[in-house]
Amino acid sequence: MLYEFLENNFIQFPFQLIVSEIIFLIGVQRRNHFFVRLTAGFVLQFTLSYIWMAIINFYTGQSLFPFVLLYLGYAVITIFPIMFSFDIGILEVLFIMAGGYATEHISFTLSKIILFFTNQSFALNGNFAHILITRYLVYIIGAIIVYVLIIRKKQKRNRFQDGDIRIAILAVIVMIAAIGFSVYWSYPEEHAGTLIGEVICPFYSLLCCTLVLLMEYSVLHENNMKHEHEMMEQLLQMSGVQQKSAKEAIDIINIKCHDLKHQIKALENMEDSQARSEYLREIQQAVSIYDATYHTGCKALDYVLREKTLIYNEHNLEFSCMVEGKMIAFMASADVYALMGNALDNALDNALERVLQEAVEERVINQS
Repeated sequence: MLYEFLENNFIQFPFQLIVSEIIFLIGVQRRNHFFVRLTAGFVLQFTLSYIWMAIINFYTGQSLFPFVLLYLGYAVITIFPIMFSFDIGILEVLFIMAGGYATEHISFTLSKIILFFTNQSFALNGNFAHILITRYLVYIIGAIIVYVLIIRKKQKRNRFQDGDIRIAILAVIVMIAAIGFSVYWSYPEEHAGTLIGEVICPFYSLLCCTLVLLMEYSVLHENNMKHEHEMMEQLLQMSGVQQKSAKEAIDIINIKCHDLKHQIKALENMEDSQARSEYLREIQQAVSIYDATYHTGCKALDYVLREKTLIYNEHNLEFSCMVEGKMIAFMASADVYALMGNALDNALDNALERVLQEAVEERVINQS
């Protein structure tokens, strides 16, 4: 009974395909109640696969086209357990489908080549061990090999980005073409048992599928490099703004130091105690701007806040903030400086248009 169950095409190929797709899902964010969702997704997948097989078998004739539709449908149905269980977009699912089919086909071709050179028949002939090894176990081993040799290192460096529609469309086209060619050389009986049908064509397919996987990650790498280049351009642009802001802060410090030097010199010649007290109060107020020390838990953010406080004080703006810097302590200092510095500069520009119309004692900016 178990043999008859495992022999079903709607069980074999969907299993082979989903096993091959799993290696592309390593590291992908899972949804809540993952295992419940995954189980329900598998049940739905195999149910739909059975229905799809029944529909195709009803219309099957002499043409090979229904077989193309059959395997294409099996591939499309794997969308359900993937999207139901993982927090993933449709474009990345298409990418995974193409990569999974290429991986599945690599295992299939290797199986046929090995069977040919070991004088073993690809036909099952009721052999339970044969079906277990050649229809199931070999695909698990093949997926592991492909993951170790091709996917693992490339997957860490090149993640699929939202909006990579070019590679998603290309992957689907390649997958459809691969299914068509696979059906073309697999089903005609005149190639069965021959060197062409059992070795040459499978080996050619193996090379093509390997190139498909390499091509997918090559395009991903290109897209990621382009994305990083755009980010670097933005950071350079923002760093220019920050450089201008830092220069402004330094100019403020230089002016204050110059004023303090003259105020201290004038204080030496001042005899009126009341005037001297007033003058000391002004000096104390001028010096107090350098006491704007922050301890947010992120040193880069502390530096940004201190710098911006100097600029705000120069415009007679009272600046206060509530910050939990530990939340962004993992970020690079340059990123924190660019991100927060740009945000505070925008806040200053917007505030100056409104706050400067208020009385000096009412000029307050709160950030949280």
